[in-house]
Amino acid sequence: MLARRVIAVSPDKGFGKQLATALKAAGGAVDLHATIDELGKAEIQAALVVLHLDGDLASAAAELLPRLTGDARVICILPRSNLAAVVDTMQASERVAGLLTTENFDSRELSALATRVLAGDIFGLEKMIHWGTLVHSQLVGDYQEKSVAISQVSEFAELMGVRRKYRESIEQCVDEMLMNALYDAPVDEHGQPLFSEIPTKTRISLRVEQKVVVQYACDGKRFAVSVRDAFGTLERATVLRYLHKCLHSEQQIDRKVGGAGLGLYMMVNAASCVLFNVLPGVATEVVCIFDLEMPKMQLEQIGFFHEKIDAAGRLATGPSKRLPGATQHPVERRQEATPNISPMLVRILVAAIVVMCGLIGFVAWGRIFGGKKTTEVTFTTVPRGAQLDLEGHNIGSTTGGTLAVRDLEVGRAYAVVARLDGYETKHEVVQPRAGGTQVAIQLTALAATVDLDTSPTGATVEIEGASLGQTPLALTTLKPSTPVTIAFTKAGYQPATTKVEVPGPGQEVRIVQPLAVNDALARVKLSSEPSGAAITQNGQLLAGVVTPAEVLVEGGKLVRFVISLPKKVPAVIDGFTPPRGADGIEKHVKLADGATLHVEANVDGKVSIPGAPHCQALSLPADCVLAKGTYTIDFAGAAKITRKVTLGDHDHDERIELGFVDAGPGKQLVAAPGVMVQHLALEVGPHQLTVSDEAGTHPIAVRVKAGATIIAN
Repeated sequence: MLARRVIAVSPDKGFGKQLATALKAAGGAVDLHATIDELGKAEIQAALVVLHLDGDLASAAAELLPRLTGDARVICILPRSNLAAVVDTMQASERVAGLLTTENFDSRELSALATRVLAGDIFGLEKMIHWGTLVHSQLVGDYQEKSVAISQVSEFAELMGVRRKYRESIEQCVDEMLMNALYDAPVDEHGQPLFSEIPTKTRISLRVEQKVVVQYACDGKRFAVSVRDAFGTLERATVLRYLHKCLHSEQQIDRKVGGAGLGLYMMVNAASCVLFNVLPGVATEVVCIFDLEMPKMQLEQIGFFHEKIDAAGRLATGPSKRLPGATQHPVERRQEATPNISPMLVRILVAAIVVMCGLIGFVAWGRIFGGKKTTEVTFTTVPRGAQLDLEGHNIGSTTGGTLAVRDLEVGRAYAVVARLDGYETKHEVVQPRAGGTQVAIQLTALAATVDLDTSPTGATVEIEGASLGQTPLALTTLKPSTPVTIAFTKAGYQPATTKVEVPGPGQEVRIVQPLAVNDALARVKLSSEPSGAAITQNGQLLAGVVTPAEVLVEGGKLVRFVISLPKKVPAVIDGFTPPRGADGIEKHVKLADGATLHVEANVDGKVSIPGAPHCQALSLPADCVLAKGTYTIDFAGAAKITRKVTLGDHDHDERIELGFVDAGPGKQLVAAPGVMVQHLALEVGPHQLTVSDEAGTHPIAVRVKAGATIIAN
């Protein structure tokens, strides 16, 4: 009993009772407590401890974990989904096997997790789905088969009515799991990764004999998929290290050869439940479950488990072969040691088999010679037309209103599944009675989905005066198979309305409503090659707007655009006047590579580059991106300076420095023919000037220094 002892601690009395019930269902002898103090101060002996980390127990894990002994494991329950808290809690101790959240808490999920910890029989998707749901399986051995498998999983999800946004998450997770299983998990006889030194383009053309097992199932409310490799190399510390790095490091995700950080991080953000099952050296199984009823997918359950029973025989797929073709990278599977079986164990197993055969014979005798009573069961479904499965076999449909099934054994329990497009799959257990049985199955309609969008997006959607949000928008609350009038409004555009026929249950329709520009405005579509360029309109940068983009401008007025990207020569769309109410005006530019000309001066002024419309009257310091070539710099400030500069592939810095020359008392400087001044600003350096006074005109040589005043005498 001690090995099966389970301790549950919760500050919430009602929630604690739910925990106790779930844990008893998993086969545990449960001790329920409201505080840590009730456990005393001694070491704690238990097979499993479940901690509800809320309220006063928010930090209880740090106090309790060091006191656990033996092979005790812990399941923590957090008040809400928080990946950072999940990773920190699991990194605190190897004993933490899994975590749940109280959001959308389902006691059956806790029972399933506890059973995995207590029994150790963890492999197989059937343990994670509700009874009666069919599990589909297939093998994948190379990149091509991977693509086929993803396609089949996606088609099955679509057949089951899984919405598009969830199908994309499912495809993403399956792709990441298969890539890891095919190319990250395989190791050689020394435990070294087989593909670590092989380029990605090469490795996807290779294969090993141990194929990957893919399983998937859906019960209408949850979609589950698992991928199992034949190597068992994934380690708990590796998973937590990658997740911690993705959460806290500036360079979050590894994309090096053999790296799995991105895949793990994406999976825990795309699924509601992620589980890792490992039998070291034999198999690793990763399970992703998607709660299809959640408005926003978020992680609610995670766990890392090790198989306790002898599962090697049913999980291993045999020795591998060398890679095909002329590859220089051998692929060999490590061989498992043959276990030694004691003679006593063999005798016990033989005796057990003999006893079992006797029991089977006893039961069969009664059935064969005692006879069995059979009867007829008549099924009806609301609505009619559902397909019915009995014990996993299709028995027909209720298209005609009823479906009669004969020769069913009286008193026996039969599993029945009813399926109809647009309705939730219904599971029933039927026990036929003597004289015939009538069974009516009421099916629950799935929501109809109306996906709305506008061109452009961002319009407000209204139905019967009630605002429902902005496009793009998915509506799932409309009554199926009914007409509805939808109104769209957006600033700068004319209001629009459309009538939509809401599809039937579980079906989806997409509507894209074009919006006409307001009569006083015009819409201009701007694009560039390459895209992603910033847009400046009439000298004003449009914050957050990049090409391609649609811009509303005032109709009938001049407008000018500058399209710019770093290291590209800006393109100027010279002023043009769009007509009022115009739509569909398109302007496209190509941005050429360029270098940056940086201009500074030691005095205030402005510079212009003739022939470059985007580089006119720029305040200093100024940057201007130009194509290769020779350009003139015109400086206007204390003096007018003109310089020539040649640009190549690299950026260029140009500095203009000015000094001053004073003629002195009673004299004038001749700066140019016929121009006389007392004070003159000149470029730094040597100059030839003329001094004019009563005695006549005298040529002088002057060297101008930056920031200095020189008297010419």
